Amino acid sequence: MKNAQKYLNFIKDNFLIVTKDGEIKRFDETENHWRIQSKFILEDATGRDTILKARQMGLSSVILALFAVDFIAKPNSYSMVVADKSDNAEDLLARVKFYLKSFEEKNKVKLLLKYNSKYELYNEEINSTYKIGTAENREVGRSKSIFNLHLSEFAFYPDPEAVLRSALQAVVPRGKIFIETTANGFNFFKTFWEECKQGLRDFNPIFYGASQFYSKEFLERKKKELKGYYLQEYPDSDIESFIASGELYFAKESLKWYLDNVREPIKEGVIYI
Repeated sequence: MKNAQKYLNFIKDNFLIVTKDGEIKRFDETENHWRIQSKFILEDATGRDTILKARQMGLSSVILALFAVDFIAKPNSYSMVVADKSDNAEDLLARVKFYLKSFEEKNKVKLLLKYNSKYELYNEEINSTYKIGTAENREVGRSKSIFNLHLSEFAFYPDPEAVLRSALQAVVPRGKIFIETTANGFNFFKTFWEECKQGLRDFNPIFYGASQFYSKEFLERKKKELKGYYLQEYPDSDIESFIASGELYFAKESLKWYLDNVREPIKEGVIYI
């Protein structure tokens, strides 16, 4: 991604985040989160990415922060985040407002915000906008010129195909697009993900599994707590994430058994009978 290191440095030096434990820390003080977040920005992200992940890895937080950098420093930019539902939308923008507050306190400045509502921020000084929409509006983003687009928990949208069709057409040619989600069974996103992997969609597929982020001890504890629901929360492959989530016709345990026991073919080629 262009200027990746500059974005990372700005986030690290200027934004604070509220952790899951309720503590306020710098991004780079969140250990495992920062390791995955910095890897995403510096190594994996292209600016046109589809991210499938295990739970609570901090990727939505760092994408929100990336857009906040542009809101502060890039004139005439328009950033839009689409949440799966309205209460999540309010939470996402509240996180952005916390980043902006920490930036103001760190730099002893005051951003000139003409709009500061539950769903929209407008930086009057540089004509930049940060807006949160919801997938409940299938026409979200239409008629806008979007520089940054984040489709959050995309697999849980009521009509993801309609939102995709509407929002993507509003993104400017050099705009950044991040489609980020946990899995939700064999739905439209599963098809979309496979098409990305096959090169049939112009998006870079990125998967982050549980063992890339959580310790072995933590995952062992969660296996005992969650039992059959463990893979839904903490998958280690994209296939696991799909068969463990959503509603399936076949038993998840059976599908997992076949996944674990599948073998490579002995020989490739045409078999004549």
